[in-house]
Amino acid sequence: MPSAAWPIEEVWARPLVTLLAAALVPFLTARILGALVLPAKLPDDPTEAARAVAPFRTGAVVVGLVQVQVAWTVGATALGPTWVARPDGAGAAAFAALTAIVAFVMGAPARAVESAGTRAPLTPASGKRASALAQIALRLRAIPWLIGPVLAASASATLPLVSETGAIEPAYVLLALVLTIAGAAYAGPVLSVLTLALRPATPAVGALARRAAEREGTRLALVLRLPTHGVRFANAAAIPWARTMVVTDHIVDLLSEIELEAVLAHEAGHLSEAPWVSACRLGVISVVLFTTTSGTVIAEAVSPGSTSIVLMAGLALAAPMLLALLGLARRMEERADERARATVSADALADALLALSVDARAPLVTGRRHARLHPDLFDRICACGRDLGPRPAPPPRGAGVVAGVVVALGLVAIPAVLEAATRIEPGSEPFAGPTAATWRLRVDPWDPSAMLSLAWAAARQDDRGIAAARLAEARRMGAHESDAMELDAELLAADGHCAEGRARFEEALAERARERFAAGAWEPLELGGYHLPPSLVSECGYGD
Repeated sequence: MPSAAWPIEEVWARPLVTLLAAALVPFLTARILGALVLPAKLPDDPTEAARAVAPFRTGAVVVGLVQVQVAWTVGATALGPTWVARPDGAGAAAFAALTAIVAFVMGAPARAVESAGTRAPLTPASGKRASALAQIALRLRAIPWLIGPVLAASASATLPLVSETGAIEPAYVLLALVLTIAGAAYAGPVLSVLTLALRPATPAVGALARRAAEREGTRLALVLRLPTHGVRFANAAAIPWARTMVVTDHIVDLLSEIELEAVLAHEAGHLSEAPWVSACRLGVISVVLFTTTSGTVIAEAVSPGSTSIVLMAGLALAAPMLLALLGLARRMEERADERARATVSADALADALLALSVDARAPLVTGRRHARLHPDLFDRICACGRDLGPRPAPPPRGAGVVAGVVVALGLVAIPAVLEAATRIEPGSEPFAGPTAATWRLRVDPWDPSAMLSLAWAAARQDDRGIAAARLAEARRMGAHESDAMELDAELLAADGHCAEGRARFEEALAERARERFAAGAWEPLELGGYHLPPSLVSECGYGD
């Protein structure tokens, strides 16, 4: 809880302002991105509207990823030492995750700027407020699915993977790998069901899905629905290893029964894929998760400082696997379409794909054939026997990439600029001043030099109780002991304890020399640099 070292308004304001900024920044970045790449008014024609919003959506992906990462980084230090014991502990990580979740969730209503100026209704919901709340709810429902595998892998990393002697424990490493794979496969769906983010499908939809699965010679364990009323998000998905289908409410509202049956037949086609296909899908996810959790723990325990090498090795291993998976996934999508055409109707599948493309403003041709899991809609519809005419040109995305990178760099630059502008160099604490120290602690509440500066400021104002509290806090935050001992000497001398003050200052000089020599053989040796406590001179005559 707040101590005398921290004003209570600073303690509460910093995390609250951090969360508020995480919620508002997505709206600012979306408006900036929209001003750069969106037309003043979207065309009424669905095909042209899809081309018009494509650059914005491309840039929004870039900005969104960076936005969430920046929110995590800022949130990791926002609580400060008043609330958590360590900047790298579980409490700080939990608040960092909360901040990142706020940024991720608020990105949904912020992206509504892409529909500005269009006459087409945004969603079946009435009113912008209802639409924004529905979009927020949808992203909240996505979080259990996304973080389930991460939580499972992180829990696996807490196993005793390395013994106290530094030897790797193969049995525990194997167990961590198995748990990580299981988490990648099942943690997302299980957590989504437990949190009610996913719910049982209606009997009618469940019957359609099970009938489609039976045509493929398999039985479904679960048919789940993702509530999406009021949100333009129509989709369905199959989880082969869990024998589960997930269907959104919006796709049920959007499609006729025969069109929905064709979509579910496509998903059922994935259920009949060979087991090695599922193994490939899970393999890439598991490699990334295991490397970034258990792999880094093992690396740091065996060879401190090698974490980055392990991460790069994991990415190097995952990259070719991902490229191979993209090609495999496209072939499986083509196979699933073949099964839907054979078991339901080519016309029904074509009608469903056209309805989904218009609803989502998705271009028929993306121009990113080798970077997508699905073939282009144009090719999928033509495979159903429809003549769509000449192949359209892909939408221009270059402007969106450039704009997204520019906005993302601006986001990254803001914390970097604040860090550089408020930094207090170690050794300058007595002279930094309370204003500079206060602003520095607002940027980085874990900066011991800033807290020590505040302690010196309180000492100059003869508020020695506050100075002592801030000095103790600076020590807890990791201030150099020699710098702290100089302030000890000042406070002792100011209280009239001259002998103790002199002794403490002599200890500070010895400690400073020890710190310099202990810095390393290749570090520049800087002797001196001490600060003579003013009260030790004025009150105790030190140096006379």
